Amino acid sequence: MTRFVSSIFSRFFRLLYPRTCVVCGDVLVDGELFLCSACLSGLPLNEGVDEEADRVLTDDLGIEHLYWLFRYDRASDFHKLVYAIKYRSNRELGVWTGKMLGERMKDVRGIDCIIPVPLHPEREKKRGFNQAFLIGTGIASVLGGRIEPEVLRRVVNTPSQTGLERGQRADNVAKAFELGNTTRVEGCHVLLVDDVVTSGATIRACMMELSKIKGVRVSVACLGKSGSI
Repeated sequence: MTRFVSSIFSRFFRLLYPRTCVVCGDVLVDGELFLCSACLSGLPLNEGVDEEADRVLTDDLGIEHLYWLFRYDRASDFHKLVYAIKYRSNRELGVWTGKMLGERMKDVRGIDCIIPVPLHPEREKKRGFNQAFLIGTGIASVLGGRIEPEVLRRVVNTPSQTGLERGQRADNVAKAFELGNTTRVEGCHVLLVDDVVTSGATIRACMMELSKIKGVRVSVACLGKSGSI
């Protein structure tokens, strides 16, 4: 009886507050999660078209591999995926997109642990979560491996990178990070996770610290990669 009443209440609640696609806003139907079928099929996924550009970027950043889910463009409605996670507190979407990225990385071998790009403690307290940690949780649920959120610390509460030029982005995050407890990652192949890679400035700043760890190797995973890199 209790389950029946709960089901009736759930259906009534959905009538009043239907679930909508985070990209286009259309009402979702049964079987659709976060994105409607049209938006899911239209998501500009990474199909290997940027392999040469990715190799240039990985060499520039000093990392082994770069994994990304979709092409990120602020002029496209698909940027709302990241917006919904960061600014609308859609934590479940963060984990779900992380799982989607993890599924596309299933053939990856040798990742020992995941390091989310940290937020400054004040910003994380205000937001209530770190979106990179949510994405990393989704990836870990597919690939396995432990999450090590204490390896990197953000010690400068930098302004948002949004709207800054490439040089300004680099200056903004310079010396923003420092190492924390690194004993568990010495000699490991770590996966550094962020929501979006735009200019590579944040990754580069993190690498300045991670490269100090004995024997560490670093790959990077993100949901979106900007067309500017």
